[in-house]
Amino acid sequence: MRLFSTDPSEPGVFAVGQVAVGIFAFGQLSLGVVAIGQVARGVIAIGQLAVGIVAIGQAALGVLYAGGMISVGGRGFGICLRLLPKVVVERFQRPQLPPIGSVADVLAKGRGWVLAHVTSDGLAVDGLSERAAPPLELGEEARPQLDRARAEGHTHACLTLRVEERAVDEEVGYREAVPRARALRVARLSSWLERPPQLRLEGPLTSAVGLLVRAVAMCGVIAAWYYAVGFDLLDRLGLT
Repeated sequence: MRLFSTDPSEPGVFAVGQVAVGIFAFGQLSLGVVAIGQVARGVIAIGQLAVGIVAIGQAALGVLYAGGMISVGGRGFGICLRLLPKVVVERFQRPQLPPIGSVADVLAKGRGWVLAHVTSDGLAVDGLSERAAPPLELGEEARPQLDRARAEGHTHACLTLRVEERAVDEEVGYREAVPRARALRVARLSSWLERPPQLRLEGPLTSAVGLLVRAVAMCGVIAAWYYAVGFDLLDRLGLT
């Protein structure tokens, strides 16, 4: 293969002419890995009539991507019949939260915010539960909020905790101090559903039958590219 060619019978790395065949082909009729011309055929094809894996032109047929006034391809722009559905990645975004600390921080400061997991049994906070010591108690405002979080399938919550000290109901002498115990009270909570990124298909024909129709159409486009471009390109470049 020549470095530079103007003869279509002898492909080159760079080919220029009315009929150009090469790795990089520039001509009215061009065939190459990268082909640019009025009629361009290749892997990447740009022209008035373009056929390629990626094709851009007034009329274009692209296996993966096509664009132009009239085009058919996997995906594309302009007036394009898109054979592949749009794939949307839904990523979770955690809501804006106040400064989050640990249970130890709350015990030291008297109040604060911590993250919790919403479970079927209640709330799990840094290894604590409603039955742990110091106990975790729900306030009047937090109880319906937790019920709502469970009903909506939420997985995480931000808790507003307050440390409360209470007298222990024990018989002591009148000269002795009444024993006191500490408890963590959930004043309120805000919850949300936290999950890994999910893929979602957008557009028509995204049902099982629709995807089958799209797959058949894509096979037809691949076959059309191979017989219009691939076989000839491999043969002319001596790769068969």
